[in-house]
Amino acid sequence: MLPDHDAVRRLFPGAADKAFLDAACTSLAPTVAVEAIGAFLRDALLCPEPSATAQHIAMDLSRGAAKLGAARLIGASPEEIALVESTTAGLSAAVPALPFADGDNVLISDLEFLQVAIPFDQVRRSKRIELRPVRHRAGVVTADDFARACDARTRAIAVSSVQWSHGLRLDLARLSEIAARHNSWLIVDAIQQLGAASLDVSRLGVDILVCGGHKWLNAPFGCGFLYVNRRRLAEVEPLTRGYLTLRTPEGGWGRYFGTPEITPFRDYEYVGTAKKFEAGGTSNYPGAIGLGASLRLINDLGVTAIEGHIRELSRELIEELRRRRARVVTPDDDASRAGIVTFRFFDEPERDAALAEALSARRVYVSTRYTAGVGGTRASVHFFNNRDDLAQLFAALDAARG
Repeated sequence: MLPDHDAVRRLFPGAADKAFLDAACTSLAPTVAVEAIGAFLRDALLCPEPSATAQHIAMDLSRGAAKLGAARLIGASPEEIALVESTTAGLSAAVPALPFADGDNVLISDLEFLQVAIPFDQVRRSKRIELRPVRHRAGVVTADDFARACDARTRAIAVSSVQWSHGLRLDLARLSEIAARHNSWLIVDAIQQLGAASLDVSRLGVDILVCGGHKWLNAPFGCGFLYVNRRRLAEVEPLTRGYLTLRTPEGGWGRYFGTPEITPFRDYEYVGTAKKFEAGGTSNYPGAIGLGASLRLINDLGVTAIEGHIRELSRELIEELRRRRARVVTPDDDASRAGIVTFRFFDEPERDAALAEALSARRVYVSTRYTAGVGGTRASVHFFNNRDDLAQLFAALDAARG
């Protein structure tokens, strides 16, 4: 368990009156994030800077902590990080920028959340690319399955590092080797992993990674991040640009806007970092500030300690579910899961849904999720959870099934 877990738990008052086991849907926010946003809102109310221009510049700078926190979390450099609204926004910005040609194909597992596929579906409306499914077998898809589906025209492999419906964790190291061998892009949706389990892009060949903040990062404020590997940055160009993705003019924007000679007709110099994928204008400052505070908490606690806490609790959950004769759908192997534990007591999906409703009535929060026939009742074990939450779940399960 995490050292001084009671102190960590107190940072999440939303967990005090319920067994909150649904971070894989939308997580609780910690007090440190809410307080950071509150400080920003007070500044927005009072404008403490000497001018509105200075206030706007200060708001732009306030986003920097989230970028630094994201880079620290995944072993990247800040230049490889862009702040985006969500996983959806990150994929929608990055995928159309990929250098596709007619006849290329993209590999996507049939277990995936639909948003992983949608940006590629949009691309194939203008280019003749193939979305090639990699079929699961009994809820499992492996790196070797992707290897067998690759050919000379495979331009991208798009995966969730942890599958949303039942928590299968993929071998990104092996997938990066396969992608490199076929000169393909490895694109990763990491929203069900980051914050619950470690992921170090400096040791992997991931080309693009996206992660919304509202799940395991405990930042449900409409801000996440996009990572683009520095060796790939020059190969992708976003379809749109905002003025804050220009190189900062000499003396800064405040001085620039007060210069009589400026004109919109000029040679624009754009940044070459991942920032080019940001909106480039007035953005979601409260979301970025909340994300930055939540990331600071996770980084300070340490991903290794968090992962150990989650693994210990989820192991207890799996063993106790099996004692109750549940069918655990999530892989048993620690390396093949993160924080999601999906289980079934019934063969009929509608009975799984009724069970989740019965648990909710007893203040136990879980979800029902399925993809390609795989899923069931999904419990999310996060670092703010404790054994009392599991005990409340088991008591509610016994009462509901009884």
